[in-house]
Amino acid sequence: MSWGRFCRDRLPQLLGTALGTGFAAALAAVLGAPAGAVAFLCLVLLVCGLGPLAAEYLRRRAFYRQVDEVLEHLGEKYLLPELLERPGFLEGALFCDALAVTAKAMNDAVAEARRDMGEYREFIEAWVHEVKLPIASARLALENRPGPLSARLEEDLFQIDRYVEQALYYARSGAVDRDYLVRAMPVRDAAADTVKQYARPLIEAGFRIDLSGLDAVVYSDKKWVQFILGQLVSNAMKYRGDRPPTLAFVQRLEEQSVVLTVEDNGVGIPAADLPRVWDKGFTGANGRRLSTRSTGLGLYLCKKLCTQLGLGLEIASREGEGTQVSIIFPRGRFHLAGEC
Repeated sequence: MSWGRFCRDRLPQLLGTALGTGFAAALAAVLGAPAGAVAFLCLVLLVCGLGPLAAEYLRRRAFYRQVDEVLEHLGEKYLLPELLERPGFLEGALFCDALAVTAKAMNDAVAEARRDMGEYREFIEAWVHEVKLPIASARLALENRPGPLSARLEEDLFQIDRYVEQALYYARSGAVDRDYLVRAMPVRDAAADTVKQYARPLIEAGFRIDLSGLDAVVYSDKKWVQFILGQLVSNAMKYRGDRPPTLAFVQRLEEQSVVLTVEDNGVGIPAADLPRVWDKGFTGANGRRLSTRSTGLGLYLCKKLCTQLGLGLEIASREGEGTQVSIIFPRGRFHLAGEC
């Protein structure tokens, strides 16, 4: 709060002080008071009028500076009233009271939203566990009745199971910290287990898999990493081209990280779509043209989960040549401990 702004807000009071001082000076002069006495009288009146204004300005400036500093460093802005000292002037006190009421309403709304999200997540988790039972039962029944129809139904059941799992991880994506276990994770194990989950559709699609050279150990949650890798494998199958499909897991060691890249030789991604592939619900030209099953959630979930797990995620692609998606695992204290 600047002095000029404060003076503009107090303009009527300043004008009253000036008029009162001028009137007193004129009256003293009419009564024949000496010029020195008139000047002294004016000085006293100005000090008495402007002194309290200056003190009030300093008090208000200190309060507003406190507000600015707290807001600048506060992540959750609605917690501002809890960190402010209640000022001694009326407007500041009213301001704090209004903020407190607003913050309470916000806290209540946030708490209610968290309760609703928790209940929603619990419902989805329970629903997923319930729906997986008939899926497993149907698969078991199909295994006892081999044939073309059973193979087609098995493929559909696999897709249903993948979408059910995607719903589960989407529901959990807002609370990764509650279901996150950091352990040493061999990169090869995570890649091999993911390929094993998708073995049937990969074999049917004729994919050639390359897992050579994977010997690094990173620290993360294997379950979440495998889900991310699964989404990338699923995309490689959806958007394979006319050439014999290949899928390679390539490891690269850097000074501060271990990079695991999933490479395919599919149709690639148009350059215009690349900046938006992480957007929720974005299917792009390929999703509209090549896949009727595209939801636009796969890469969105990958990015969201990587962010929450502290992992990097990058993508590169050339239309007609293929796509490379890289998961970046930071190397830190956990990595050094594993080398001891």
